[in-house]
Amino acid sequence: MRGFGGVAGSLFAMRRFLGLMAMMVTVGVAAGAQQQGFTLRQVLSAPYALGLTAAPVGATFAWIENAEGVRNIWVGGPHEAARAITRYSEDDGQDINGLAWAPDAGAVAYAYGAENGANGRPANPAELQRATPVEVWVQPLAEGGKAVDLGEGRAPLWMRDGKSVLFVRGGQIWIAELGGKEPKERALVFDRGRAGGLTLSPDGTMLAFVSGRSGHSFIGVFDLKAKTLRFLAPATGRDFAPSWSADGREIAWLRGPFTQAAEFAADRVSDDPWSVMVADVVTGAARAVFTPEAGKPGSVLPHLATGEPRVYWAPDGRLVFFSEADGWVHLYSVDPRVKDAKAVLLTPGKGEVEDATMNPDGTMDYASNYSDSDGARVMSEDQRQIWSIRFDGGSPGPVSLSHVSIETHPQTSGDGSFAALVSSDRYPMQPATLVAGEWKNLCPNIFPSTYPASGFVMPQQVLIPQAGVAPKDVSKDDVRVSLHGQLFLPKAGAEKRPALIFFHGGPRREMLLGYPAMGYYSNAYAMNQYLASRGFVVLSVNYHCGIGYGMEFRQCIHAGADGASEYADVLAAVKWLRARKDVDASRIGIWGGSYGGYLTAMALSRNSDLFAAGVDFHGVHDWNLEDNAGDWLIGNNAQKDAIAAKARVSSPIADVAKWRSPVLLIHGDNDPEVAFNQTPMLADALRARHVPVEELIFPDEVHEFLLHKDWVAAYEAEAAFFERVLKP
Repeated sequence: MRGFGGVAGSLFAMRRFLGLMAMMVTVGVAAGAQQQGFTLRQVLSAPYALGLTAAPVGATFAWIENAEGVRNIWVGGPHEAARAITRYSEDDGQDINGLAWAPDAGAVAYAYGAENGANGRPANPAELQRATPVEVWVQPLAEGGKAVDLGEGRAPLWMRDGKSVLFVRGGQIWIAELGGKEPKERALVFDRGRAGGLTLSPDGTMLAFVSGRSGHSFIGVFDLKAKTLRFLAPATGRDFAPSWSADGREIAWLRGPFTQAAEFAADRVSDDPWSVMVADVVTGAARAVFTPEAGKPGSVLPHLATGEPRVYWAPDGRLVFFSEADGWVHLYSVDPRVKDAKAVLLTPGKGEVEDATMNPDGTMDYASNYSDSDGARVMSEDQRQIWSIRFDGGSPGPVSLSHVSIETHPQTSGDGSFAALVSSDRYPMQPATLVAGEWKNLCPNIFPSTYPASGFVMPQQVLIPQAGVAPKDVSKDDVRVSLHGQLFLPKAGAEKRPALIFFHGGPRREMLLGYPAMGYYSNAYAMNQYLASRGFVVLSVNYHCGIGYGMEFRQCIHAGADGASEYADVLAAVKWLRARKDVDASRIGIWGGSYGGYLTAMALSRNSDLFAAGVDFHGVHDWNLEDNAGDWLIGNNAQKDAIAAKARVSSPIADVAKWRSPVLLIHGDNDPEVAFNQTPMLADALRARHVPVEELIFPDEVHEFLLHKDWVAAYEAEAAFFERVLKP
C-alpha cells in the first residue's frame, strides 16, 4: 500500500531521493561513463515511454516504447521482468496507440498506423509502397502468441466476456468476434454521427458513446441485447465524456454550449456555462446536477494539457470533475443526490492538475506542479509529481518525496500495484513502480550504452521579469509577474558565448526541468541539451498562454491572431539574456516549432536587430492563411474584415520588410495542424527581399514528425545552421 508524503524526517526524504537516483543510475551504468562530448544521434537514441495502462487483474502494466522511431508494446510489473510483446523493427512512421487490456489481462488490443495528414488519409512519410490504413490488432501476452488483425479501425474496447472487441471504423461502431480461425467483424451500431468515447456499463450489457454531429453532439446508449439505440436528453450543445455509475443505473457526462469562443480569445468566463449532467439509464430522465455561475471564473470548461475534461464517479456516489473556479485547473466534487449542491474543492493550492485517474480501490491519483501545503517539500513549479486523494476525509498528498523526478500518468492495477511514467533531467520518461516509497524502473536496461547521460547539464530554473515589471517586484511565489524559464549552461569556459532562446508550441504546453511526457518535447529537450554541449547558452521560455501557472496566465489577452500580446515575452527573454555577462548580445538566435515557430518568425520579422538567426519549424506566418481561420473569423462581414486585418498585423508576414537575419525553415508537406503553404509563402517573400533563407522540407511528413530519421535530419540541419551562422 502506498502512503502519502507529508512532514517527514530528512532521513526518509533522503531514502526516497536516493531511490530515484538509484533508479536513474541503473538504467544505464555504461552511459554514465560517456565523455562529455556526444553526437546528436546519441542524445536522440534514448527510448521514451508513453501510453502506460494497468491490467484489470494482477500486477502487470503495458506501455509503448519508442526507440529511435521503432514503436513496440512492452509489459511488466513489480514482480515480472519487462519484455516486448510486439516485434516491430522499422522506423516506418506507423504509430501505436489506444492500448486496451483484455478482461483477464491475457491480451492487449491496440491501434496500429499513422495519424491522418492534411489530405485526410493516414500519413505515409516512409513512402511505404502499400496501403497503410490504421488497423486494430490483438496481441496475446503469452510467449509465441500470434497477433490477430481485426482490420481497419481505431479506439479498441473489450467486451466484458473477453470474446469480442469493439472499435470505431469510419466513425461507426464495429465489433469483432474472436475465437475462430479468423475474427468475425461487423457493424454493430448504425448512427448518423461519428462515434467516440466508447464505454461499457459495469455489467457489459449496454454501451454508451459520444455521437458527434455538426458542431453539437449527443450521448448515445446502445442496448447490446435488444439492439436498440437511444440518446440521453438530446440538446443543442456539446455532450461528451460519458461515465457509468458503479451500479450501472446512471450515466454522468459533461455538456458544453454549442457556440465556442474564438480560438485566441481570453476564454476566462462565459455567460453560457457548461454543466455536469446525470441521467437515469432506464427512464432517460436527465438533470443538471451542477452548473457554475454564469460570468464567473469556472464558467468555462478548463483546457487540459492531456485530453479533454472528464467526470468521475467517486466510491461514495459523488461526482468529480475539473474546474477553474479558483483560477487554477483543479478537481472538484458534487453530490448528485443533493438538489442545488455546491461544488467542493478537492485539490487546493497554486498548481495545476492533470492526468487524473480513479483507482479500483476508490482513491484518485493525479499529476500536479504544486508542493505540500505544509511546506515539508520544496518542488519547482516546472516539475510534475503525483498526488493522491482518498474519499474518506483525508487530505491530498504526494505519493513520494522525490525532489528531482518528473512524474506523470499514474496507473493502479487490479491488485493495487502502482506505476507511473517518470523522468529526470538526464533520462526520458520510463515506467516505474513505487516500492517501499522508492521509484523502481520497470526497464532498467533499456537505454543504449552510448546514451550520453553524463554529458548533460542540469537545467536551472530562472525567473524573467516581464515587460514593465521591475526586477525587485518579481517574486518566486507570484508566477504572474515573472516568466519561468529553464537555462542550459555549457559546462566549460566563462567567455561570452552565443545564446539561443527556445519557445515551445501549443501554446498550451510547458517545458520542464527535465524530460517532458510528450514525444515532441522530449526531443526538443534533448536538442537543447545538445546545443548546450556545443557551446551555446540555451534558454527555454514558458511564455504566456502556456499551462502550469493558472488561468490568467494561460488565458492570455489579445494573443496570437488577436494581437500577438505574448510577443512581449519574447522581448523580455532576449532582454534578460543580453544582460548576462556570459552571453554575446550580438550572437543570439531563436528557435521553436508550431506556435514556437510563429514566435521565432515574429522575432526575426520585428527584431532582426536583436536576433541574429532563427530556425522555424512549421510555424504560422499569416494567420489569415491558416486552415482553421474560421475559428477566429466569427461575426458579421464587417467584423470579419476588422478581425482579418488584426490577424494580419499580428503575423510575421506583416513585418517581413524589416526581416534581415538568416533563417532555416523546416516543414512537412502533409501537416494537418499548420498549413504547409505557410512556409513557401514566407520563403518567397523573404527571397524577394534578399534575406538568406535555407529550407528543409519532408515529403508526406506530418506536424509531429512520425519518422525518427526526420527528427535527426531536422536537428542536424538546425545545429549546423546555428554553428555556421553564430560560430560558438
